[in-house]
Amino acid sequence: MQAAKRHQIVFNGGMMGQMMMGGGMGSMMEQMREGNMWFINGKAATGHMMDPLLVLPQGTSHVLQMDNRTAWHHPMHLHGHSFRVITRNGQPTRHREWQDTVLMAPEERVEIAFVADNPGDWMFHCHILEHQAAGMMGVIRVDPGTTKT
Repeated sequence: MQAAKRHQIVFNGGMMGQMMMGGGMGSMMEQMREGNMWFINGKAATGHMMDPLLVLPQGTSHVLQMDNRTAWHHPMHLHGHSFRVITRNGQPTRHREWQDTVLMAPEERVEIAFVADNPGDWMFHCHILEHQAAGMMGVIRVDPGTTKT
């Protein structure tokens, strides 16, 4: 995964987590009044149509550097792909099993590695459905138009 492109993903929100986002406290409070309490990179998913968090060329390797800045566990699930958990809190994992969901502990940092080999828009979300419904969901797009050869 030396040639893999790295992407930073931050999970925040919840009543007891670190909830400050780029839009500041006012923006966060407005989103919370609308029922959004969980965020990926400072944004809560709303509705079923959303801009992708990431657009990845088909056939390329990627590492998602995920940072759970909340006081809650989050089983993060990526549709359409399998990945390997390669580090937890900066330490290499022992077995690097293939998975499609990784349980992140509160305040944990996890890196996952995968090849974007399945074109389309793929849901990326917390598998606790209340967290997903309250905003912890996004789309990762694998673009076949930019296939790497």
